Formats: sequence, structure tokens, C-alpha cells
Amino acid sequence: MVTNLPEEVKAIWSRAILARDPKTKLELLRQVYSRMPKHKGTENLQMNIKRQISSLEALIEEQERKAKKKGSGGAEWAVRKTDFPQLCVTGFPGASAAAFEAMTGLRPELFRLYESPVVGIYEAGDVPFQAVWCPLGGIGRLLLGRVTGLLQNADLLILSHGGAGELGELVRALDELGIVPRNEDLGVEVRITASGGIIISGTSDRVSEEEVREYLRGLRIYNAWVRLGSRSSLEDVEAALLGRRVKRYIAVGPGGALGVEDLARRGEEAAREVLRALGLIRVYTKPPDEEPRRPPLVIPEGSTVRDVAARVHRELVESFRFARVWRSGLPSRVGLDYKLRDMDVVEIRARGAPGPRAPRRRGPGGTSRPRPGPGASPPPAGAPPNPFPPGRRCAPRPPAPSSPTRGTIAAPPRPPRRTRWGPPRARTGGTAG
Repeated sequence: MVTNLPEEVKAIWSRAILARDPKTKLELLRQVYSRMPKHKGTENLQMNIKRQISSLEALIEEQERKAKKKGSGGAEWAVRKTDFPQLCVTGFPGASAAAFEAMTGLRPELFRLYESPVVGIYEAGDVPFQAVWCPLGGIGRLLLGRVTGLLQNADLLILSHGGAGELGELVRALDELGIVPRNEDLGVEVRITASGGIIISGTSDRVSEEEVREYLRGLRIYNAWVRLGSRSSLEDVEAALLGRRVKRYIAVGPGGALGVEDLARRGEEAAREVLRALGLIRVYTKPPDEEPRRPPLVIPEGSTVRDVAARVHRELVESFRFARVWRSGLPSRVGLDYKLRDMDVVEIRARGAPGPRAPRRRGPGGTSRPRPGPGASPPPAGAPPNPFPPGRRCAPRPPAPSSPTRGTIAAPPRPPRRTRWGPPRARTGGTAG
């Protein structure tokens, strides 16, 4: 159940939620933890606040370290994402290192993490996934804070374990870092805004909009945007306020969806399992009269031809004519709203795209005659005259018909010029009298 706190603690907690500066937020959370009642009803809240305090301490320590080394040219401890999903291989050092080596062919070493993240490419099913090694356990607080940032930024977690007991310990370790491995998307998101009141998007079967508004007003939060899923609860809203993140995952090990040997094969089965967990499909684009291009586009399930056209080039949607989709080797002509599936091949035809040219109408009667070049043989006897003389690309234009009105047209007579002291004088030759 959602924790009921004294009004004094609620006021401090609302200030901590709205705080942007990490040091200010850390100080307010420490006050909340010291003043809140300690009993069974507040156990979850105590654990969440302690988890957030630990994350803020690691973040502040990292910021201070970067400030001291500013200008020293040290490597930035971050991983920039590519166009393909980022997989975070996590677990205890031994199991996670074995899984990372099987996926990328690189042998990770723990001391390398103190310099920069260990990153590799996992190619499976024509898709070059980005793999990052994120071990848990046996590392210091500074390194743990860095690994937590990588875990929060990843698209999918690869939980490498040696058995059910080790998997449970790994899930608890991630929960202490504010990361919840769960493939069920609860769809809860809370953003504090400057004005506009409390806006709620979506509906839930487990909590009403009025209960969410009452809960936020009790924390003295009067301006926020809340997104609810169909299975969201008030506890999920509370967890979202505390910064907990739900991440999709795949368990790799005994009893899991995949084994280390499945990852090492880098085959279609592993790629399909990863894409299924992320809710993505592969679509191959094909230019006219060419082979499908690789690697494929990785797009969400339920995407249409319109999404592929916008992904390739934004002008393709406006100039779209039709598309050909090959599914199971059979082509079909479709429109923009056609839903795509995994492994489809799409060829988009647009207005103004290069294609087969029709013969140009150059000669009389619509015939096309080649231009005679030097050394060409004379036309056979009785052949009609060539309408294309040498040096011209088209037939000469016929002369314009003569007209009696053509030629120089005489200008109308100009009016006489007036003078200041006398009558107008004519514009003729000679001197005025």
C-alpha cells in the first residue's frame, strides 16, 4: 500500500521531488529518511529512499571527479547509441564476462572499466546490436555508479547467471540500484511541470484518475503530467516518482530463454528472441531493380509502409506512388497504411524517381529517327527525306506566315508642346514664327 506520511515529511518529500540540483535533492532525501516513521508500512519507501540516496552520492562523486580532471583529456565515461538496439550484458563478473565474450568475441577485463566502458558489436540475424559489459558485484561505489548509468540507458538487459539462485540475487541487486527487470510494460511515467495542473493520460483498471490526483496533491504536487497503463497501480506511480526504471530483459543461463551457446552461434534464433523482447521487427529496403540492402531497418511492431518511407527520407511520404512488399517470396502492391511483418522486403516507388524512359517524339508522325553522324551511309533510294539535318536535334521550324501588318509600326503623333508665354508650337522642323 502507498505510505501515509506526516504532513511535515510530505512537505519535505515534495520539495525533494521538485529539486533539480543533486546536492539539494540529496540533503532533502536524508531529511525525509531521518524524520519518517520506521515501521512495516514504510519498508518499501525506506528502501526506495536509501536506493536514491546511494545513486545521488555516486552521481555527485562522479561530477566532482570530472570537475577535478577537467581539461586533462580523459576519456568520457559514456556510450553513444547507434541506429540499432543497445544490449547491456550484466551479471556477476564471471558469468557476464563469459556471455559478453561469446557475443562479441572480445575478452573483457575488469580493470578496463576504470578507463572507459567495454563496448562490442553483436551481429545476429543481419542486425549489428551494440553490446556493453556491465558487471555487478566486486566493484567499488564509483564504478557501480557508472555501471548504473549504463544500465538505465540500455534498451535491453542480458541477465547472465549460473542458476535460479544466482538469478534471484541478480534481480535483487538490480532492484537496489532502482532498476526493475520486467517484460510487462506498466506504462507509468510522471513528469513534474511548471503549470497546467495535473494532467493524466491513459486509464488503469487498478486505480482511478481521482485517486492519482489526490495522492499527488497530498505530496503537494499540483502540476504534473502522468501516463498510466492498463495495469498500473498507485504503488507504480509512487515508484515512478522515486526514479525507479522498468527495463526489459532476457535471462541467459540454465532454464533461461537462451543459453551462452545460443548467443555464441549468433544465429536467427538469438536475433528473433532479442527483437521479440524489445517489440521490434526487421524490414529490408530494396531499390528498384537491385538486391535488398543490409543491414535491415529495425522498427517497432505494427509499423506501416509510411513509417519505413519516413525513416528512409521524409520526402518519400509526399511523393509516394505505391510500394511492393515481398513476404515469403511473394510480391504484392500496397499503399502507405499497409502493416509490415518481420523479414518483409519493401520497394518504394515515388513520383519523379528514375525509371524506364519512353521514346522521345522527334520526327513527324511521332517517329524517332537517329541523328546521322559522320561517315553515315546515305539513305536508300525512295526513302523519305530526313527531317533532321546535320547539326540539328529536331526538325526545323516552318517559317511564319507573312502578314501585311508585320514590320515596323509607325508611332502615333505626339501632341504639340506648350510654352510659357505663347500658344503651343508644332513639333515640326524649322523655327517657330
